[in-house]
Amino acid sequence: MNDQKPLFKSPYDLKDVSALFSIVAFFLILAAIVGNNLFGIFQENFNFG
Repeated sequence: MNDQKPLFKSPYDLKDVSALFSIVAFFLILAAIVGNNLFGIFQENFNFG
């Protein structure tokens, strides 16, 4: 039990984390744009007032 790894030592590479973060950010931006366009079409087709 004396050979434990430190709790906060980073076992990952910074390049991997930045690449994964950029992929997730790109997907979220794309989903926000597509969702906003679809909701705009939905609002135009249905009259709520």
